[in-house]
Amino acid sequence: MQWPRFMRRPLNLISVPTVVEVLPLSKPGFAFGDPRQDVASLDINYGKALLPFNAQSKSFIAPFPCQGEDTQLLLERLDDLPSKMMVALYESKTPLWPNFLIHHSGGDGLNLQAVRSCMRHKGQGFSEAWCVLPAKKMARLLRAQKIPKSLFLPPAWENKRFLSTALDYQRTLSLLENTQPLVDVERITVVMPHYDDEVLQCGGAMLRALAANATLQVIWLSDGSRGVSSVSHQKSSEIRRAEAEAAMAELGVKNMHHLDGVETKLAADDSICQQLNHLLSEFRPQRVHSVWWADNHVDHYEANLILQRAWPHDLDATIAASGLWQVMPLRTVVELTGEQQAQKIKSLQCYQSQIDAVDYARLSQHLDAYYAHQSEANYAENFWHVSAQQYFSALQNTQVKTRRWFG
Repeated sequence: MQWPRFMRRPLNLISVPTVVEVLPLSKPGFAFGDPRQDVASLDINYGKALLPFNAQSKSFIAPFPCQGEDTQLLLERLDDLPSKMMVALYESKTPLWPNFLIHHSGGDGLNLQAVRSCMRHKGQGFSEAWCVLPAKKMARLLRAQKIPKSLFLPPAWENKRFLSTALDYQRTLSLLENTQPLVDVERITVVMPHYDDEVLQCGGAMLRALAANATLQVIWLSDGSRGVSSVSHQKSSEIRRAEAEAAMAELGVKNMHHLDGVETKLAADDSICQQLNHLLSEFRPQRVHSVWWADNHVDHYEANLILQRAWPHDLDATIAASGLWQVMPLRTVVELTGEQQAQKIKSLQCYQSQIDAVDYARLSQHLDAYYAHQSEANYAENFWHVSAQQYFSALQNTQVKTRRWFG
């Protein structure tokens, strides 16, 4: 039995943006700086006709804002616009939750645009990420306010799934605004839904921990049986496990555990929670690395439900969560040396079955370069690092627990 096409990785995402050549905008005007230096499609589609926002403009263009003052300035402008005027926010320095991508195959682009292209275009070219909504909806979204059902109207790119997941993302930004530095500890557990997530999400942090003589434990929740669609489930699982063990040998990790859950059905398997609880209780980590619940992937979300259920009540540890399918704004940045980055990529290349479908090496290089853009290093990783109590409390308060992923 072949895994249905729409569920294969990386297509078992929660919210998938529409790829277009031109945005649904009429007579756009820009604010907060000329966007053409960051988004080439505007120069191609509008050229000199794109002007600063004025009385003749029929739509509004601005960069997606950072939390705080930038958001407040944008909201003041949005509140003055007609409620149905289209507002288009583009991704520049801060990641957004997109409902549109504009892809271009040549030239140069931002690191975030390279990351977006790897997810949808096998690493070719660059993809601009946009969030386009009427002004009233956009303002409510930026304020992390629930959008009334009466406002859930066509077209498809304003669908309920996009609006609800984008709202979760905005709430997460405010709930996890505070974060702790990553300090050296003696015992670290890495809990990841898939083989390869551990290298992509925290391979550099693992190398730093090993260099500081920490003891690492790596746990994978799924069995990899659906990771290679061209072979049987059993063969896929064998391939993925062998790749994982080769990758860990490259990093120098020896303590590994395979919980053998089924992708997209992880949370329904009580045995995974029991096994994870036992491993955490026995190992007693001081820090746990995992994936962020809003990482736009069903298994990454369910990994958080499992981690919460399995967490020993007497375990006093922090959680360092990271994102891949939805890039996170900068929080706790861990700088990597050139040697560490090269070793991370070498480990990642052990996952050849996955690189055949997605250029994860290019993705990782550009993602780590983006995370380093405010530091002196060329590469870095980025985490929300907080107490387990704060992390699980935030998970409970984002409404993700009520969402239906499919249907």
